[in-house]
Amino acid sequence: MIGTILVTGATGTVGSEVVKHLSSTGQRVRAAVHSTTHAPSHEKLKGVELVEIDYNNPETLVAAFKDVDKLYLLTPASPRAAELATNLVNEAKKAGIRHIVKQSIIGADRVLDVAHLRLHHQAEKIIEESGIPFTFLRPNDFMQNFVNFYSPTIKSKNALYLPAEDAKVSFVDVRDIADVAVKTLTDNGNGRHNGKAYAITGSEALSYYQVADILSIATGKKISYVNVSEEGTRLGMKQMGWDDWLINTTLQLFDLYRKGYASQVSSTVEEILGRNPISFSQFAKDYAWAFR
Repeated sequence: MIGTILVTGATGTVGSEVVKHLSSTGQRVRAAVHSTTHAPSHEKLKGVELVEIDYNNPETLVAAFKDVDKLYLLTPASPRAAELATNLVNEAKKAGIRHIVKQSIIGADRVLDVAHLRLHHQAEKIIEESGIPFTFLRPNDFMQNFVNFYSPTIKSKNALYLPAEDAKVSFVDVRDIADVAVKTLTDNGNGRHNGKAYAITGSEALSYYQVADILSIATGKKISYVNVSEEGTRLGMKQMGWDDWLINTTLQLFDLYRKGYASQVSSTVEEILGRNPISFSQFAKDYAWAFR
């Protein structure tokens, strides 16, 4: 393992897990954060080199890329995501980065008028055109989103409220994404992962009704899934402080779920890690505390 790997979005759900998993291998990691004042309190970043980064400030990018060998590129959910990716890729090229692993989204290769997919597709094209060797990781919806976004109503009302109808989704545990990221970043002999795009999913597609049943077993309390209208969902997101762009693009994703686009199951985890993906049942056991 040569050089340092820069991880952007290092305080996020997946980014922090990538940092943690890379660190456990003995790899030198630099975690890019918005503020080095608050980030040290993040459990998964303890003992890791931190660097403050502002995507719009070239000086911070130069400092972040100093002596860096590889980049795990993760940009925030924003209408400016492609622009931010451009800033990072331009600096990566100047710095002589040898490999970019970009966290994308499942379906980024499809021609669909959905903001999240379109922006990730644009960012992928920017990386392809840079000439830097790359690997795209395209995960499906995260299991940990049930903790981050849905646990409040599960805890307070024993219910999950979403506009998914009976859609099935092959949810993936972010710990699997992190393990695949480590492999592609540190085990790339002969460029085996260069130019590849990996769809990362769990081992089965589940409806939200099935998810509620699994969470019920793990927590020991009855949890229900309640299908709600888009209007009701929009109101709930507004009350949570989400901006209109994020609300609109999230509702677009749920529309894709209802049409079956998120139900595909890939073999990426088995092929790259040599083991089965973490099941939703195992995730529910591991995180049962978050739903009680």
